[in-house]
Amino acid sequence: MEAPSQPGRAIDAEWLAALGASLGSVTCAVLVRREPRTGAEPRTPSAFPAEHPAAPGLAALAAAAVGRREPLAQDRAPSLGQALGCLRLALPFRGADGGAAAVAIEIPDAKAAEAAPWVERLRAALAGLLVLEARADAQERLGAAVAALAAALEPASGEAALLALATRLAERFDCERVAIGLRERAGVRVRALSRASEIDAASSAARALGEAMDEACDQDATVAHPPPSGSPPRLDRAHAALVERSGSGPAWTVPLPARGELVGAITFQCRAGRQPAADAIRASEDVAALLGPVVALRRAAEDGPVARLRALAERRLDPASLGIGRREARILAAGAALLVALFLLVPTPYDVRARARLEGRIERAIVAGVDGYLVEVAARPGDVVSRHQLLARMDDRDLQVERRKWEGRREELRRQHREALATHDRAQASVLGARIAQAEAQLALVDVTLARTEIRAPFDGVVVRGDPTDALGAPIGKADVVYELAPVDGYRVVLEVEEREIAHVSAGQRGRLALSALPGERLPFVVERVTPVAVARDGRNTFRVEARLEQPAASLRPGMEGVARIETAPRSRLWSWTHGVVDSLRLFVWSWRP
Repeated sequence: MEAPSQPGRAIDAEWLAALGASLGSVTCAVLVRREPRTGAEPRTPSAFPAEHPAAPGLAALAAAAVGRREPLAQDRAPSLGQALGCLRLALPFRGADGGAAAVAIEIPDAKAAEAAPWVERLRAALAGLLVLEARADAQERLGAAVAALAAALEPASGEAALLALATRLAERFDCERVAIGLRERAGVRVRALSRASEIDAASSAARALGEAMDEACDQDATVAHPPPSGSPPRLDRAHAALVERSGSGPAWTVPLPARGELVGAITFQCRAGRQPAADAIRASEDVAALLGPVVALRRAAEDGPVARLRALAERRLDPASLGIGRREARILAAGAALLVALFLLVPTPYDVRARARLEGRIERAIVAGVDGYLVEVAARPGDVVSRHQLLARMDDRDLQVERRKWEGRREELRRQHREALATHDRAQASVLGARIAQAEAQLALVDVTLARTEIRAPFDGVVVRGDPTDALGAPIGKADVVYELAPVDGYRVVLEVEEREIAHVSAGQRGRLALSALPGERLPFVVERVTPVAVARDGRNTFRVEARLEQPAASLRPGMEGVARIETAPRSRLWSWTHGVVDSLRLFVWSWRP
């Protein structure tokens, strides 16, 4: 197989167009490459836009950057339509084929001092070029794999398909010989050899090929002799013997994987004095990955269902494959059965799982004391408040006016009362004294009403519900609920136990609670009450179970939700895993029984 060609001019032009569109202010961009093997002078550069006057200068700057292996920047004098001149910038890089290359751009109205950010933008844009090059290489290798797949699918018989496949691979990879072997109980057996209609399985050549395939399958990796530079160390004794015996060039074997197993292998032998292309081994691995499932399917179709089942049983149950004898296998099977029985039948703690949430043990409704308008909000849900702390305030302007009116009325009556006393008019003084008392009573009533305009906390607690922020300026009626308050240290756990599990729950049982807000903590609780009423929720019946926390945490807040586990009598794991299905079947059978 020939080495993949350098990225074509079409790829370079496509990337340069995308570069010009992404950078925007670039007037011209040029890409220069050198041959990866010979390091020859740059070929004809690619430019965008094509035939731009700045292209020759940019190409020269790019060639210089390739030679010096560092970014280069040049300031150009201003030309017509330019105020500050222009900046020419070249950045060298190494292409996917290993060849040296450089890209050069011209930026108008810029200086060399501004080159650093443009260098970073060019480095980021080069990732797109490498993606295009990798895509072209992948398409080349995919073409080889598809051609091999077509050869494997064309003939009707399996042997003919393998022969056609071996011949096609030998032509595609320019090899002297390609052999395909399938894995059997005794090892890999050579089933097809390129340009050979028959194979003598007992011949030394077939045995050498089979040993090389076994060597690769045992290591579950590609094995080559001589090994390519940079490849991981592998055992290649059988491959070295194959090369020495046949007198051919380098040889390598690629396993054929299918559904997590190896169904066979393919061995490639180059002609004497020839070396495989740089990417030939990688391309052959792609071919093997695509052909493995096809070869396995064709082999299974020819073997039939009985043979497939027998092969599967032999692979899974044969003690020899595990390296033990049959007597030891029977002992291991009996021991495994005993362990499974102990695991399933020994009683273990059984926990009833249920959704849970925290509620305040006491929840007090805080209502508005008067009719009016809300003008201030000092607390919101979740806030921790202390006793007598201001929660909200209502508009008291009308009440203040009312209070001043009665204060003025009281002072006027007091003045008249003093005049009546001075003139010894006892009757008038008595009447005025009663009016003064009436005015003071009205003042006391107004003061009480003013005090009710301030909504304060009756005890230390946390605001559970109520957010009157959106009601600022809106009318609120007397006795309307503004807040709901709960003590900070008085919580109860409310569990929603499913109907089929409620029979296992009773008061006095202990359990643990894990809250979504505190997943790392396990809060112990004791069941206090099981309500006898079911509630339909989310398409299932649940019972409300109330529990008491034994060690409340300071970070708890009403409304938190989580998962609770209630400890019940020990049960076997088999019962724990199957009682739900068994109970449902019992109910179904009983309902249909005549």
